[in-house]
Amino acid sequence: MRLIPCFILLTFFLLSCTREKTPTDFETITKDDAWRQTIATGHFKRLSKGYTYYEFSNPQADTVLVLVHGFSVPSYIWDSTFRAATQRGYATLRYDNFGRGYSDNPDVVYDVTLFSGQLKELMDSLLITKPVTLVGLSDGGRTITHFAANYPTRVQNLVYVDAVGFESMNPRGTAVTVTDKEVADFKSSDNYRNMAKGQLTDFYDSVPFRGWDKKYESLMQYRGFVRALISTRVNRTDLAGDHQKIRDAKLPVYAIWGEHDTVVVLNDIRDNMMKRQPTLQLTVIPKAGHLPHMEQTRLFNDILFNEIMAKRGKKS
Repeated sequence: MRLIPCFILLTFFLLSCTREKTPTDFETITKDDAWRQTIATGHFKRLSKGYTYYEFSNPQADTVLVLVHGFSVPSYIWDSTFRAATQRGYATLRYDNFGRGYSDNPDVVYDVTLFSGQLKELMDSLLITKPVTLVGLSDGGRTITHFAANYPTRVQNLVYVDAVGFESMNPRGTAVTVTDKEVADFKSSDNYRNMAKGQLTDFYDSVPFRGWDKKYESLMQYRGFVRALISTRVNRTDLAGDHQKIRDAKLPVYAIWGEHDTVVVLNDIRDNMMKRQPTLQLTVIPKAGHLPHMEQTRLFNDILFNEIMAKRGKKS
């Protein structure tokens, strides 16, 4: 039997230990001026917390639609809806939240105040003064809730799509700051390594969306991405007070839900949702998971444009 020299065994052992102790880190790109020059699509606006990436079609149109994305996938998640709204002649705005996509990843507390403030600043900078239809997907539901509660006269319709923000939460005191150790610990976890593949579980049937996970991998290259996600999750607050303000303002409220959503399960929040927004009009889309606007595009567009937008947000 041939013996393997001890120094070779030792080398393999040390390399193995190094791999276990060194966290995976996909974050290699800083979003600076030079990097922004490489982005061929959309536009950037410098706001108080940093640059925001956005696309705004048909800006002179009378009816304005604002698409707010969810927890981690940025505005490209609205591709089909943005195209459909633009083709129908609506002024249509989509943008990337701070910490996501092409917008800056500032070292701040990522909470609903930050995201709502970003939306207001962006709308102000684009001179959007007409009441708008706000469509919030998943975590974007929290953003549009806080915005509508604080600026009800700027809202024509509220449309929640498989949205977060109706759940009851314990009161939280001061904002939570994310530590370097928390970031490093997450980057050492299997959850971090499998984040991209995990995006496929948002679909009822992921087969038509092969490659969706690969697109997500590009998001993970930007420095500060993980910190932003952790901060967003630990700084969520209960929005019951905001929902009360929306009721008081008598804003038209709608919800569109994928029947098979396993991310925000409708049955888990339905009672709370109807209690907080008793006039809400709910539509459940069959054969769809967390992203019904992608899996059942034609049906989703029919509901949004022919049923909701056609009403022109007349308050009852």
